[in-house]
Amino acid sequence: MARILAAALVLLLALAAPALAQGKGNSNNKGKAGKADPEITDNEIVRGAAAGVLGGVLGREEREIIHRYFNEHRNTYGKVKPLPPGIRRKVARGGTLPPGIAKQVLPDGLHRQLPQRDGYDYNVVGTDVVLIERATNVIVDILRDVLVGR
Repeated sequence: MARILAAALVLLLALAAPALAQGKGNSNNKGKAGKADPEITDNEIVRGAAAGVLGGVLGREEREIIHRYFNEHRNTYGKVKPLPPGIRRKVARGGTLPPGIAKQVLPDGLHRQLPQRDGYDYNVVGTDVVLIERATNVIVDILRDVLVGR
């Protein structure tokens, strides 16, 4: 009887070990050095989220419209101040804007050229243009440094 119990215990531990090992490690797909797992890219994470939670990302045409507008209006947009590096790192896809961060709506001429996305707002944050889900304040997509040199 003792042998059967010992064998059952060994078998149970052998089967449970892989399941227990899955829970170990760092969160957010990060390895020992704190770097993201190279198999999962930001684009893949956003694409996966876009299918459900985030609703979608800016398409090629939207990106071109935004870049073209700010290039054509480079001297008329006004003063733009980049975000401090520590805050800028926090402004990322899938995250939320830090509290108190200054955001501006897009110029009306640009906003009219872009497709309307129900429940989403385009904003300028520092030198970047962000698409934010209105209800949750989640950043869906970012165009970095669109306003650099303005």
